[in-house]
Amino acid sequence: MLETIQVEKITFSPSELRKKEHGSVICYPGTNLESFDSRIEQLEKLRVRKLIFEGSSKVGKYGIIGRGCVSTVVKAKLRSREEIVALKIRRVDANRVDMKRDYELQQFANSLGVGPRAIAASEDLFAMEYIDSIRLGKWFEKLKTRTSKKYTRTLIRNALEQCYLLDANGLDHGELSNPTKHLLIRNSPNAETVIIDYESASRERRVANLTAVIQFFFLGGWQSEKIRKILGISRFSKKKFILLLQEYKKKPTKDSLEKILEFVRC
Repeated sequence: MLETIQVEKITFSPSELRKKEHGSVICYPGTNLESFDSRIEQLEKLRVRKLIFEGSSKVGKYGIIGRGCVSTVVKAKLRSREEIVALKIRRVDANRVDMKRDYELQQFANSLGVGPRAIAASEDLFAMEYIDSIRLGKWFEKLKTRTSKKYTRTLIRNALEQCYLLDANGLDHGELSNPTKHLLIRNSPNAETVIIDYESASRERRVANLTAVIQFFFLGGWQSEKIRKILGISRFSKKKFILLLQEYKKKPTKDSLEKILEFVRC
């Protein structure tokens, strides 16, 4: 997802949105506005009270909190709750017919204790829990070798335990080989991680969540060297590590997970 400068917060109720002014956000990328009226109706059906245009990405003059291949994401408030939610709006050029499959797969992840809480969905919209967070890439930048050991251990264990829950229950995320875009860290003292974006997930293919994330953490370049140094495992036996991953891949179990966590000192 792209990032630019922070922009001023602007709010609109669904009835205040106008095709000419707001169509580029509601029907991103704005080249086809035929579904604008339908999307306004869907906002009303989802009981969206207002959209909040602010965030580090930008569509025209309006800030948003995310933009991907399938959807843009804006902050919103629903009539049924006070807290801010994240609202995915399907891109009109997306290779998905609707947002319902994304919603259902995230609901399944939620049943395992993983992912932002899915709230409601329509053909083109998907409302979910908003995560006040820092992205993994920013976390890497802030890591300090001498002071981050306990925090790093907690975060990696938390992330791998969530990946294990997905693996053990047959849900493959599909995009965790580069988790910097799909792994958030809550702004809280306990280093809780949140796996987001389930539009490419599947319950049919072979799972590879933990193996994808752990290889990124420990074999993936400059960030893995930094993490290994922090955890005190600079003398890293790749051969033993790969054998442990192969054992895990044969059948993800709590025992094979704990062996991996012990090996990486988490």
